[in-house]
Amino acid sequence: MKNKIIYILLFLGIISCKAQVIGTLEQFEECKKRANRDEVGCPDLENITYVKDTNNRLNQFIGVWKGNFAGKEYEIHFEKKIQFGEDIKWDRIFGRMVIKNNSGNIIYNSLNELDQNISFFGSNFQGRAYVMHFVGNYDCLESGNVFIETRISNPNEMTLFYSQDKDGILDPAKCPNFSTFVPLLPTDKMTLIKQ
Repeated sequence: MKNKIIYILLFLGIISCKAQVIGTLEQFEECKKRANRDEVGCPDLENITYVKDTNNRLNQFIGVWKGNFAGKEYEIHFEKKIQFGEDIKWDRIFGRMVIKNNSGNIIYNSLNELDQNISFFGSNFQGRAYVMHFVGNYDCLESGNVFIETRISNPNEMTLFYSQDKDGILDPAKCPNFSTFVPLLPTDKMTLIKQ
């Protein structure tokens, strides 16, 4: 009797599990390049439940990177998360950082930010560049894409630049200095060195 119960429970467990359908970062990158993607989407990827970094392309970014730009000192910690997400799980890079002004005062620190609240996370590759999304001071419309790319000639050097969306509705009461507001991340390419 005991064996029958074990077999029944095992059978129920097997049929109740939803099979994981794995796609790759490369497949989703290729999908974005399709000429008719806006009209038909990517039907071959609709059942994917996990987008995996099968070629370990994300590993090149893992670690602590430092650099200076326009009087600010940047220390960015990149970490790879496996199967992160709810409906569709992705392998992605999360970024946490400390930014100091030229006097050494901390003007931004997200090192202790929880994964669920992270405001700097990756999506996918565009060629050699990995595209991440960043939200800083949203009241001043500071959100957009960050492009990071390691150099072929020196994988311990990375370029980073920020493309600010400036989408949204600006409330002057929440961002009174919008005309002179300077985003935390540079909108020109900066170089970071792996520590």
